[in-house]
Amino acid sequence: MSGLLDVAHKKKHAVRGRATPAPMQTMRLHMDKVSVVAFFKDGRRVVTGSWDYTLRICDIQKGTVAGGPFVGHKDKVFSVAVSPDDRRIASGGRDNTIIIWDVESKRMLFGPLAKHTNMVSSVCFSPDGKRLASGSYDSKVIIWDAETGAVLSTLRSDRGVSSVAFNPDGSKLASGSLRSIQIWRTDNAEPIFEINAHEKWVLSVVWSPDGHQLVSASYDNTVKFWDSSNGYQIGQPCTSHTSNINLLAISSDGSFIATISDDRTVQHWSTKSHQKIGEPLKHIEDVTCVSISPDAELVMVGDFLGEVRFWSIKNILSAAVQLYSSSGSYFAHRSKLKLGRNLYHEALSDAQKVIELHPTSYLGYKLKHAALYEARRYDDAIESFKIMLSKLDDAFDSQIRQLRKQYVNPSKVENAIQQAIHAHLDNAPLRLINTITGKLCDRQAQINTFKKSTEYKEILSSSMLHGPLQVEPIREAVVKYFSWVMLSHRWESKEPHLHEIQDKDVYTIRPVGTIVKLQKFCKIARDAGYFWAWSDTCCIDQNNNVEVQASVNSMFVWYRNSALTIVYLSDVSPSSKRTLATSVWNTRGWTVQEFLAPTVVLFYQADWTLYLGDCSPNHKQSVSIMQELERSTGINARALVAFSPGMKNAREKLQWASCRVTTLQEDIAYSLFGIFDVNLPVIYGEKVQKALGRLLQEIIAHSGDITALDWVGQPSSFNSCLPANIASYRALPCILPSLSKDEIQSSVSLLRNDVTQQLASKLYTILDNLSAPRFANCRLRLPCITFPLTKVKRRAGTPCTYHIKADGLQDLEITTADTLVQFWPGKPTSQKFLLIRPWNRHDLGLPDFADEMRSADDGPEPGSPSDDPLGLSPLDNEPTGSRSLTREPSLLTRLTQQLGALWLGQQEQADSQSHTRELGLVVRLGQPFSTLLLAQQRGGEYKRISSDCNIIAQVRDMACVDDMMNVRTLEIL
Repeated sequence: MSGLLDVAHKKKHAVRGRATPAPMQTMRLHMDKVSVVAFFKDGRRVVTGSWDYTLRICDIQKGTVAGGPFVGHKDKVFSVAVSPDDRRIASGGRDNTIIIWDVESKRMLFGPLAKHTNMVSSVCFSPDGKRLASGSYDSKVIIWDAETGAVLSTLRSDRGVSSVAFNPDGSKLASGSLRSIQIWRTDNAEPIFEINAHEKWVLSVVWSPDGHQLVSASYDNTVKFWDSSNGYQIGQPCTSHTSNINLLAISSDGSFIATISDDRTVQHWSTKSHQKIGEPLKHIEDVTCVSISPDAELVMVGDFLGEVRFWSIKNILSAAVQLYSSSGSYFAHRSKLKLGRNLYHEALSDAQKVIELHPTSYLGYKLKHAALYEARRYDDAIESFKIMLSKLDDAFDSQIRQLRKQYVNPSKVENAIQQAIHAHLDNAPLRLINTITGKLCDRQAQINTFKKSTEYKEILSSSMLHGPLQVEPIREAVVKYFSWVMLSHRWESKEPHLHEIQDKDVYTIRPVGTIVKLQKFCKIARDAGYFWAWSDTCCIDQNNNVEVQASVNSMFVWYRNSALTIVYLSDVSPSSKRTLATSVWNTRGWTVQEFLAPTVVLFYQADWTLYLGDCSPNHKQSVSIMQELERSTGINARALVAFSPGMKNAREKLQWASCRVTTLQEDIAYSLFGIFDVNLPVIYGEKVQKALGRLLQEIIAHSGDITALDWVGQPSSFNSCLPANIASYRALPCILPSLSKDEIQSSVSLLRNDVTQQLASKLYTILDNLSAPRFANCRLRLPCITFPLTKVKRRAGTPCTYHIKADGLQDLEITTADTLVQFWPGKPTSQKFLLIRPWNRHDLGLPDFADEMRSADDGPEPGSPSDDPLGLSPLDNEPTGSRSLTREPSLLTRLTQQLGALWLGQQEQADSQSHTRELGLVVRLGQPFSTLLLAQQRGGEYKRISSDCNIIAQVRDMACVDDMMNVRTLEIL
């Protein structure tokens, strides 16, 4: 309550003759003195401690005792406290122990805590409930871990301790003792200051709810108020009691206190004026303890006979309360208390009364918003919030207007949410099925659904409360709501299409055929907590070419960004012999990206049970399932679990798809767009050779990776260097044995006397200056080393095998289905044939840039000898300052000599390293390599002649560098 209570002491003469108001309720709880009482935070229950060694809980509303007593102390109970979550009670007694009880079971959480050597006079929980403080007449305050009972710290005083209390944030602790109050820090147990407070024992100390004041009661019959920051006394003491004051309690709003005394009265005081309010509650027996309910509506008193009595604050402080309750402050305080007890309807009612009493104030609308928000009435809460902002903007008091900066304008939050939605949906499917309503929704319908949802209103309401605007919680809320689940499956006959489910509830469609699959999928996604689901059968308009093209180019991204991908194995059941490895699903072209792209995948069998009964949240983390998939697909486990799209390792990725089939022939290429991270037109009807050719052309043109030329089979009509079919990549890549570093060094040593530095340098420079392959308009411009054929002759009895001779190469044979023109020196031909070695810059032997970056970190430390390579540092025995102009000529001489020697040495070293690198290239070019056979066309271009196996060639003599000098960039059709 507020200072309005101060009017009560002015009206004493009007109520002086009245009798003490009757208590609302009296209960006999113990067989001996009630020594301590405390309210639970819910305000419905109280706990009492007694000299009969027990504790009891009673329900105020029902007027009943909640079960039997808490039995555990071996002597009188002197102190009790309730944890902030109302789940635990702590008690201390004359047996020198503390017990922490579980409220529900009435059992000790652990054995009695027995570190004190005298009676425990006071206990209290920290505001977060994690610590417990106890005070004892053994001159110690102990802070305990309330969860384990371990001692955290011990605060030692020079006299007995009668009372302990944490401040509102738990950072400080106050203790009362003989004549003084001590303030301690709780983090390091260090004393802050001591207050010489009273003439006798300080029996009770409490903090004001805001932590700014301390209030103490003493055997010297006074109550005093203190500034908690410096220990200075505030105002005059309260002096109406005629005997020892044993205990005091403070209201939750800090507006008044209640005290009990050996004069057998309970008195109430304003914390603002320090004046008594209302009439004393007089008793015929000794009163021993007092407590005020969390809502400040009840005061409870325990007495010497084992009874407790409850009084209504309104009845006790009638004049003050009547005036106070007509003010907005009263209802504002009560609204906050009701809100803290989750009594949202009552809190809203009190907030409305504040608005009625003070319609121009922002406070009522703030309380109303809080109550509506907690009650999840978000539309009304937002409206109240907007009115609150307008009241702040219109406030006359500049300090009130400053409060506006604490909040965020709703329109600003709405814009932030809209931006987060668009950013997220950029990588989302164009249409999704709402798993709650069963309706197919386009993007705008999804947004509209979100804006009507509780999730939208909750993030809008919460984001307005604290400025500056926090974008990350908005992004997280948007991502969570719009997360979608993708279906990967084998298409069956009569799959539901878009026009069959549009404007319908999929759950209410007659469950026959493949509709059942769609319904089951949506239900599983819904039960997993997701609002949106996608199936390729019905979420793409197959009649809209623009949408089909956008979907094909985006599908990998959709699977990649899905929260979950469900793989449905329609032909695998617990009783069948068919497995994931042998499922038809595992033969389809589109399914490669559908299990590589997602982060989270779950495999379901035909009966919609999890594959192998594996209930883990992500089958990509299942070792057994991933091993089975690795064996059946040839895709390594690392790529299965964490695949990165792109053109790196193109040949390997093409091999993954080489055994796959698709219903539409072009799809074998289109299904790889996402895997290679390319975006190309989708042209159904162009046929597979053109579709695959355009994909391979894009890979080579953008990456320079020529491993896509490593295939065996029939050439494509798109370009003869490309295969007609993806199956041509089924064979393993042609990887020839390479020399070790030692073998290369040994060969280089042998070549030093046979290959001139000039010739090796010339070859190296020519190859180093070659540009990357270029591929456009079906024409491949391929840099290569060429070897003209000098003889082609069919081997007798084998119409497809030919003896081949080429300049600079060892003789070899090739097998091809094509009929080759036979020629030799005695029978020449006008058509030119070449064996070529496609140029690969890796043969230069240059280090990877990443390796160079790493090696840069291994340079010499500053100040090391290499920091002074010229040796020009001052002489050890020469003071730095002693150098003069007379020494400059000798310094210049030394500098010239050192620079010359250094340059010569470095030049010799660089020349040697360069020659070694150039000879290393010659050695590598001398090893067997995979070659292509080309035939020149009329326009001077070339075409590749396919063979039934890889053609492996080798130079005749690696020392004959001239044989490798025919370096050209050929245009291949």
